[in-house]
Amino acid sequence: MGLSEKIYRNAGLIFPLLATGGALTAAGFIDPYLAYVATSWVIFGLLGLSLDLVWGRGGLLSLGQTAFYGLGGYFGSIIAINMAPLTGNTLVWSLPAGAIFGAASAGALGSIIFLARMGPLQATILSYTFTLLLWSLTQSFKITIGHAVVGGDNGLSNIPGVVPGFGQGAESAGPVGVFVTVVIVSAAIYFLCWWLMRGTFGRVIDCIRIDPQKTELLGYDIRKYQVASFSLAGAIAGLAGAMFGAWANYLNPSIFSVQEALLVPIYVLVGGLGTLAGAFVGAFAIGGLSYYLGGGAVGGQTTLILGIVLILLVLFLKNGLVGAVGELWRRTLPDPNAAARDAGAVLIDPAVLEGILVEAEEQAGPAKRLATVDLYKHFGGVIPVNKVARTFEPGRPYSLIGPNGAGKSSYLKVCVGIYMPEAGSVTVGDVDATNAPIFERVRQGIGVKNQKPQIFGELTVDENLSIAAFARTRDRQAAADVSRRILAMLGFERQAKVQASALSHGQQQWLDIGMVLCLAPRVVLLDEPAAGMTNEETRELSSLVRTLARHTTVIVVEHDMEFVRTLEGHVTVLHQGQVFAEGDIAALRTDDRVLDIYLGRREHV
Repeated sequence: MGLSEKIYRNAGLIFPLLATGGALTAAGFIDPYLAYVATSWVIFGLLGLSLDLVWGRGGLLSLGQTAFYGLGGYFGSIIAINMAPLTGNTLVWSLPAGAIFGAASAGALGSIIFLARMGPLQATILSYTFTLLLWSLTQSFKITIGHAVVGGDNGLSNIPGVVPGFGQGAESAGPVGVFVTVVIVSAAIYFLCWWLMRGTFGRVIDCIRIDPQKTELLGYDIRKYQVASFSLAGAIAGLAGAMFGAWANYLNPSIFSVQEALLVPIYVLVGGLGTLAGAFVGAFAIGGLSYYLGGGAVGGQTTLILGIVLILLVLFLKNGLVGAVGELWRRTLPDPNAAARDAGAVLIDPAVLEGILVEAEEQAGPAKRLATVDLYKHFGGVIPVNKVARTFEPGRPYSLIGPNGAGKSSYLKVCVGIYMPEAGSVTVGDVDATNAPIFERVRQGIGVKNQKPQIFGELTVDENLSIAAFARTRDRQAAADVSRRILAMLGFERQAKVQASALSHGQQQWLDIGMVLCLAPRVVLLDEPAAGMTNEETRELSSLVRTLARHTTVIVVEHDMEFVRTLEGHVTVLHQGQVFAEGDIAALRTDDRVLDIYLGRREHV
C-alpha cells in the first residue's frame, strides 16, 4: 500500500487533526470579531455532525436536530445560571446538562420512531413536527427556575459566558479564548465519533442504512442500534446548543424555527453527506461566504448570491465538497475492485466446509427441527400461505417447488418473520417463534438467504462476512477468524478487499450464502440460491447443500428441477399456498397432477 493510499484511508483522522491544529494556531493572530463569528460556525458544524450521524450514516433525515439543540441550550444554560457561581467554571455544568437533556429527548423521540418501525418519510415528518411543536410552545412558555427566567418570546437572558477557570475569581474568556475552547471541545467530539463509526457499532449503523432487513437477518436488533445512534446525535446537538447559549449569552424561541431546522441539512449536503467532517466544512463554507458577502462585496445581494451558490454546489457536487475531493483523489489510487474481474468459478473446499460445520455444531449445538402448524398468511384477497403444516428434520435436504405464485417464498418469509402470520404457529427446535421478530428467530438458529442476493454493496467482501460473524461471536477477533475461514472455503481470498457491489451476480449469491454460514445456523433456508450461477457453480452448490444437510436442517426453494434432483432429498410441491404433493423428485415427475400444475401435461413434457 502506497503512502497516498494510506493517507486516503485515514483522511478522516489526518486532515481534521491538521484543521484543528491550524485553527488553534490561527487563534494567536486572528481578529477578535472574526474569532467571535467563526466560533458560531464551529458550533453549527457540531450541530451538523449530529445530523450526519443519523442521516449520512444512519439513513434517516431528521429535522429534529435543532429541537435537541434548543432543548440542550435552554436546559444547559438554566443549570449554568444556577450552579456556575459554586465553581466559577460554566462549562462543567452547561455542557453535560445540555448533552444529557439532548440525549434524553432524542432517545424518547427515537424510541417512538424506531420501536414502532416507522418508515423514513414518516420519521422525518414526525421529527419536523416535534421541532415545530417546540417552536410554538416556547413562544408563550414562561417559567422561573432559581435565578433563570425563561420569558417566552423574550427568551432566556443573562446566560454566563465561557469561563474556563475555577473559583470565585474566574473570569469569562474573550472572543479568542471562546473560539479556542469551542474548537477543542468540538474536535474531541468529532474524533470520538470518528473512532466510534470506524468500529463495529459504526459498521452496523452503515449496514442498517444500506439494508435494514438484511442487518436484522444477521441477528442484530436494529432498533436498539438506531435508538442509540439517535440518542448520541441528540447528545451532540444538545451540547452544541449549550455552547451556543454560552457564546451568545442569550437564547430565544427562534432557535426552534423552520429556518434553523432546514439550515442544518444544508451544512451537511454542502460539506459531504456521510463524511462527518463535511458538516464542519459546510458550516464554514456557508458561514464564510455569508460573512464575505455581508461585507458589501456584492452590493447588498447577499441572500441571492448565497442561494445561487448553494444550488450550484448541491447540483454539481452531489457528494459535497469533501466527497468531491475524495472522489478525485480515489481516481488516482489503484482500483481496489480489479480482483473482482479476475475471479474464476467458485470451487468449494469440502474439507474446509466440513471443518466449519463441525465447529459450528460444537459452538451452536445440534441441528434443530423447524415445524409449522396450519400457517396462514393473506394480503387482502390473496392467500400465499394457506394452512401449511410441515415438519423439517435434520439429516437430509428439503426442497419446495411449485409454479410461480405458489407461495414458496412467502412461506419462507413467514417462517423467518419477514411476514407475520394471521394464524398458525412456527416452532424452531422446542421454541415457539410465531410472534418473534426476525432477529430473535435468527438467534434461535434460523439462517436465511432470500431470493435476491442481500449483501452490503458499499462494504468489502471481508467486511460483509465479518459483520455477519460478529453478530454471532460478539468478538472482533473471533469474527475475523470466522470470516477468514469462509473466505478460504469460497476461494475469495484475493477478493477480500473488493467492494461487494463489484462482484458478479453469481459471486454475490455465494457471498450471501457465506454470510449465512457465518451465523452457524441450525436451520438454513435458501430461496433460489442457484439463480445466476453457472452449471459448474450449481454443481458446487448442490454439494454444499448436501453437506449442510448432514449438520443442519436445510430447506431450499428452487425452480431448477435438475438442481433439485441432485440434492437427493425430500420434495414438497406447493400450489395456491397449500401443500399439493410431496415425495422424491422422480416420483413427482410422473405424477399427472404435478405435471398439470407445474411441469405441464404429460403430452407436453
